[in-house]
Amino acid sequence: MSCGLSVKEFGISFGDTEILKDISFDVQPGEIVTLLGPSGCGKSTILRSIAGLEREHQGQISINNLCVSSRSTYVNIDERKSGYIFQDYALFPHLNVEENIGFALFKLPKRKKELRVLELLEQFDIMHHRRKQIHELSGGQQQRVAIARVIAYNPSVLLLDEPFSNLDTFLRQKTKIWLKKVIKELRLSAILVTHDQKEALSISDKIGIIHNKKIVQFGTPQEIFNKPKNLYVAKFLGDISTLPNSLVKKLKIDITENKIAIIRINDAHLTKIQNNIPLTVLDVSYCGDYYEVLLSYENHIENNLIVRTETTNSLKVGETMYLDINTEKIMLIDK
Repeated sequence: MSCGLSVKEFGISFGDTEILKDISFDVQPGEIVTLLGPSGCGKSTILRSIAGLEREHQGQISINNLCVSSRSTYVNIDERKSGYIFQDYALFPHLNVEENIGFALFKLPKRKKELRVLELLEQFDIMHHRRKQIHELSGGQQQRVAIARVIAYNPSVLLLDEPFSNLDTFLRQKTKIWLKKVIKELRLSAILVTHDQKEALSISDKIGIIHNKKIVQFGTPQEIFNKPKNLYVAKFLGDISTLPNSLVKKLKIDITENKIAIIRINDAHLTKIQNNIPLTVLDVSYCGDYYEVLLSYENHIENNLIVRTETTNSLKVGETMYLDINTEKIMLIDK
């Protein structure tokens, strides 16, 4: 049984600059794997290498158990069953919708090509846009055309480079749900590159966090969010507060020097009921449907806490509040 996509011990350098090393992961058919990391960490380079656009790399890339790229093997781009969706969609402005889709089917006889294009227009709900030029389409419609063009030649692997970045909030949500459905129905092995943590959590079956040239953690969104390996991963997948050791000890939690205590912002609460954890209000910020309150504990300026609350109850800077916290929500992780 084929495993979709497999990347083993992948590494790449540009000149004397090492970009990535020892990258390994698998993507099963019908699975969406998201690569997360800061700008310039090499996420898109991995996609380009899988697509065959970057050839000089270490390790091995296999699609459906066939090695398509290694030091000794290279399979041509049009033979490796991968489809690449670029951030700007890379559609041809001088061709209309059906011509853009049909462009990928130039090897088919004319009648088969026409039938395949009609099938895709129907499947992707763009039939009534078939004669339109690309500039006449919305961002969401352009994306559907771009994906239909890639799907036209039945790829096994779908490579998505920031596919939602040009869409507004409403279209982004709608398109994300639609794309996820397409990937599952067609049993594609999909890799998504994004910098949007919320997007990654909501669409992915697995997430790989890239830091310092390597994947530092790979697993389900739930695993990575609830059990981050280190502080970098914890910060990357959501807002957290780090807790000073003196505060942690007051909560009767044992902590060693090589660990740090963190808590998700939504898991910490404020109360006016006095306890042994007084906090000083430093700032109150309005964020729409909630407020963010910045607080300090004793003299630990470097460990300011952030707490979200639906109402400020007229909180004032300099006021003393008290921390209400469920100790089971505190995570001890590597520094």
